[in-house]
Amino acid sequence: MYASFQDSQSAPAGFGSVSISNNAKAVDTDPSTASTLSITNVLGASSITQYLEFSTDGTDNGKRLLPAATPVVIKVSIPSSFLTVAATIEIGTFVGLNTTTKVATRSSLYSASTIGLLNGAGAIEIPLTPAQAYNGVYVKFSAPVISVGASAEIYGAYILEENPSNIECDKGIDVLTGVNGAGLLNATASVSNPYAAIDADPAYATYATINTGLQAVNEAYLTAIFAKEGQPLDSVKVVYDGGGGLSLLSGFTIQPYLGNVAAGGAFNNGNVTIKQIPNTTKFEASFPVSTIFDRVKISWGGLLAIGTELHIYNVTKVIPKPIPLIDGQQLYNANVCFGHATTLSISNLQDCTTYKWYADKTTSTPLFTGSTYSLGILPVGDYVYYVESGRNNCISSISERVKVTLKVNPLPAVSVTNAVSCSGSAVNLAVDNPLTGITYNWYDAATGGNLKHTGITYTTPVLTTNTTYYAEAINQLTGCISANRAALAIQVKPVAVAGTITGVNKICIGSVTMLSNLNAGGTWSSINPLIATVNSGTGEVTGIAAGTTIIRYTIPDGPAICANSADFNLTVAAPPSLTLGAAPEVCQGFTSSSLNYTNPVNSPATYSISWNTAGFTPINNQALPSGNIPFTIPFDAATGTHSGNLTIKNADGCSSQISFTIKINPKPPAPHVLVPVTSQY
Repeated sequence: MYASFQDSQSAPAGFGSVSISNNAKAVDTDPSTASTLSITNVLGASSITQYLEFSTDGTDNGKRLLPAATPVVIKVSIPSSFLTVAATIEIGTFVGLNTTTKVATRSSLYSASTIGLLNGAGAIEIPLTPAQAYNGVYVKFSAPVISVGASAEIYGAYILEENPSNIECDKGIDVLTGVNGAGLLNATASVSNPYAAIDADPAYATYATINTGLQAVNEAYLTAIFAKEGQPLDSVKVVYDGGGGLSLLSGFTIQPYLGNVAAGGAFNNGNVTIKQIPNTTKFEASFPVSTIFDRVKISWGGLLAIGTELHIYNVTKVIPKPIPLIDGQQLYNANVCFGHATTLSISNLQDCTTYKWYADKTTSTPLFTGSTYSLGILPVGDYVYYVESGRNNCISSISERVKVTLKVNPLPAVSVTNAVSCSGSAVNLAVDNPLTGITYNWYDAATGGNLKHTGITYTTPVLTTNTTYYAEAINQLTGCISANRAALAIQVKPVAVAGTITGVNKICIGSVTMLSNLNAGGTWSSINPLIATVNSGTGEVTGIAAGTTIIRYTIPDGPAICANSADFNLTVAAPPSLTLGAAPEVCQGFTSSSLNYTNPVNSPATYSISWNTAGFTPINNQALPSGNIPFTIPFDAATGTHSGNLTIKNADGCSSQISFTIKINPKPPAPHVLVPVTSQY
């Protein structure tokens, strides 16, 4: 808020004169216009005072009483000629101004005869923080006994208050100009047309001119003041050209300030980005400021700048473009996977700044307002967003929109088929319908867990209990992972108990034996039915041919068990045989005979003889002699043919029976011999 009511008090002395012109311009809220306080003294010391009062309606009746410690700023201009007459200036606050007597209760806050040396000759702002309540500020201008043409300009005074209306934050609202240096009394540097530097002329047709003059000890300056403080990382942009032949930034310094305190270091040709404006001789210097600032001072002078001039076309403040983050990563485009909740945010966040997100570069209605834009889970497809920065309560402090692109990729699918296995076996697992470009990982848990294998197939370790493995698919191009791991459950069934087969392990051809197993539910089979056959249900085995085979008892697969079998080694032995000679014949009355044989086969070891005729004596399990098999004949056996059965056995217990006959012939009659008898008697 500017002071809006003014009054003045004159105190001429001797033959001197004092005057104030353009009084109202000190309270017209235009920082480029000023009242002028002038003194011309011949005898006596004169003074003139101007009061600048804060009022609600622009009159003394509407005066405001501002609390103590309310900062106030007054803008004055002190020409270098001021110093030649040793004039002084006093600045302070007042209350209770009597507009008739021009008397007020004043509290001096600033008094100096060398004020120009503090900031250089020219327009300056003096900040004050009164220790007491006040209605306004006053400026008292005094000159010594002999002084000619001493003058000072009063542009106005203001306090800072909240402004509910939006304003042009980035344009300059005021300009301070002047000369710094040791040679102010003879300074020839100057600044002309200063407000052209903040008129925001887009064509750059108007400019302020800084002329260094002819003294290397002086430096001319132009300070552009902005309507609102810039936030850290806001940039200052200065459009200029060298006018009288400047080709380098020699002696050209740019320094941001917050009030009268430097905001960071000075920017010079070593740390400013400079680019030429196409098709012109003008240049644009821009740089980010690391701290809060409300003005920028452009200084030019020094030995290399003598006799030249610098044209300043435009001094503005620029809000930075937002730097987007996609899920916390500084990216302008990204691939994301379906099912992922994507969040857009800002890397270079600033206070007092609003961020708006749009669907395109020109639409006026934002999709979202805020520094963090949660997109949620987007469908598969391509998406484009634009984000801009806008300074709060500012009309046109809006950055260029920054494009952010997203591609939402589909998730790869993975399917597997459950398996059944038997305890003690490894299992070969495989992905159903695998695709090229997809990597498949096998885990031992639905989430987390241990990576067991990478590949389309996986052979498990030997398993003894039910086990589940989980397959995950990863698209090698997009990096997207299947929404869930596919579970492959392996039913590991126990192996059936086949038990032990009991029975005779050696039989003869044609013989039958029974095998048994205590575990029910199995079936019998012969590995070689040409050697032996077996009844599948009863286990009855029949020898078919000499040799060995396996008789197997198998318990089949069931819903809860795996098949198992027990083997029984069976030998089938061949029976012995031999070839008998001619049937023996004996005469009646003989009591022994034998059976002649040849070609014994399969090692006959014993023999037995049974008779079909009563009275003959049988023979049981006698060792088989070589070549002849003896037997006895009853003494009184009748003549004729008698039959019997020869049974031979070998060590395997196999036997053969051979029928035979013997013939008993009658005795021949005794010979009838006649012997002559001669008697001596």
